[in-house]
Amino acid sequence: MIVVTLPFPPSTNNLFINTSRGRIRSSKYDQWATEAGWELLRQRPAKAIGPVSLIFEFEAGKDKRKRDITNLLKAPEDLLVKHGIIEADDNTIVQSISANWNAEVTGVRIAIKPLQGNASHGSGTQQPA
Repeated sequence: MIVVTLPFPPSTNNLFINTSRGRIRSSKYDQWATEAGWELLRQRPAKAIGPVSLIFEFEAGKDKRKRDITNLLKAPEDLLVKHGIIEADDNTIVQSISANWNAEVTGVRIAIKPLQGNASHGSGTQQPA
């Protein structure tokens, strides 16, 4: 299992803005993606090959807002694809997703479980499946 911890992501509702030239990424999304990308590089996780199961644990009680947990999945999932940690985020690769709140997590902790026992070597946190 590959485990990474990233900054708390923006909601899907705040990832893009509409302009006269179409939809573009919001500055909030760009800032998060840059910070989270550097954090991924620092952790140097292994890359999962083939189908995976993703387990997201989001920081509980970050603020007093009511949040839709499913709106927090897109940004970190897309970042995993962009950095090659998982091959894609479609149904051929991501076989299952679970998400929960955890008061012991800062930001979001993502456990990536390769389903075929395949993961390339990296120096990031890996735990036996």
